[in-house]
Amino acid sequence: MKSNQSPLLPTNHKLEAAVLGIMLQTSEAVGHVITLLRGNDEVFHSSANRFVYRSITTLHAEGHGVDTLTVSAWLEKRGLLKRVGGHHYLGNLEVTAPPTAAHLTTHCLTLLELFTKRQMAAMAYELYSKSTEPTADPHELISEGQVMLNRLHDCLQIRSAQTIGSLFDRTIDRIVKATQTPGGVTGVPTGINALDKITGGFQPSNLIIIAARPSMGKSSLALAVARMAAGNENPCLFVSLEMSDIELATKLIGTETGHSSSQLCRGIDMTPAQAEQLRVDAGALRHIPLIIDDSPSLSIGELKAKATKAKQEHGIKLLVVDYLQLMNGLKSGNREQEISTISRGLKIIAKELNIPVVALCQLSRAPETRGGDKKPILSDMRESGAIEQDADVVIFPYRPEYYKIEKDAAGNSVKGITELIIAKHRNGPLTTVIVQSDMTTGKFKDIEPVRTQKFSSTYA
Repeated sequence: MKSNQSPLLPTNHKLEAAVLGIMLQTSEAVGHVITLLRGNDEVFHSSANRFVYRSITTLHAEGHGVDTLTVSAWLEKRGLLKRVGGHHYLGNLEVTAPPTAAHLTTHCLTLLELFTKRQMAAMAYELYSKSTEPTADPHELISEGQVMLNRLHDCLQIRSAQTIGSLFDRTIDRIVKATQTPGGVTGVPTGINALDKITGGFQPSNLIIIAARPSMGKSSLALAVARMAAGNENPCLFVSLEMSDIELATKLIGTETGHSSSQLCRGIDMTPAQAEQLRVDAGALRHIPLIIDDSPSLSIGELKAKATKAKQEHGIKLLVVDYLQLMNGLKSGNREQEISTISRGLKIIAKELNIPVVALCQLSRAPETRGGDKKPILSDMRESGAIEQDADVVIFPYRPEYYKIEKDAAGNSVKGITELIIAKHRNGPLTTVIVQSDMTTGKFKDIEPVRTQKFSSTYA
């Protein structure tokens, strides 16, 4: 028979008191504990211990000394001293503290584990409560649960600072490995040799922004990069908030076979037998590790959950998001703040999963209003401040042909040409890579010999 009594939450108030006692005894312990617990007072289950820890972290942040006198004064000033048990409780914390801080790290990790378990219990109860609502969407509940689980996982992740000595050999090993890589491509290859020569491929932990006005081919470029990466045994998750999975699959088949998406969708100039032949002509797509997700209106938390799952199940080495402004951010501020949380979230995903994240971005109408060649600049990105700051690489696909420009300054025809303007490159030069493009089929390829220009170029 099941008991109606609720199970006790996992806590250890004696361990909490021991950690606080050591912090009151030694100043070195204060910074160490704050680093491990990230200043999160909710790690302490006891409200008294929580108030004491909060006072210690505040005093430390303000540059004041930490001991029973300063902590009691801080608490008394805010009317909290009696709530924690008065001077007697603070003095008892220090007196009963362990004689050594040798096991302080272990104690803190144990408190983190107990806190995570309590959070897990709260999460389970919240999901249970929502699941009983008649209008609850099970898919949304699953996504919400995944986001919550990722947050819980983050609670247990502790990254300590490293000395240059501990990083030195690993860094040299990486440099040596780079010298042994053909063409210096140490990241995920894009399939465009001229671009890979500049970037070394898209690098792990980097946020790459591909930004353009409509009709510049940014989605086609991103899909081509994803297909090339997957074809070179670099599993890729392509998240599309704009196009359906069938539309993307159609574009991929069209690129593979030299047909336009319009022709394939409408069956124009194609017999049933020719359509069946596509199974053979585009058959290579069956076997490449390219995962497509067309979930609409994703939040950054949901995206992180999906990417983490794809990393665990498929070992993805590249994440592509089409496109950034269609994601949902925090609703508490204005649109610029919302984009800022999304941009920062994408960078965090790149760092935590150690993969390059490619995010497409819609430009404002500013290029259309400018005279001359209408080339984009960094400030043209909508709500661009945070995006520009977080991005490691910013690439502007630009088609002069779209603006009725027929020749460049040297008299070369620009028909079927796309410029990949590298407007920001944290670890490399700013330049423009010129490639041949077919907007009908979505194909991009190098021009032989490879053509690049300085960051800015002009047209006749």
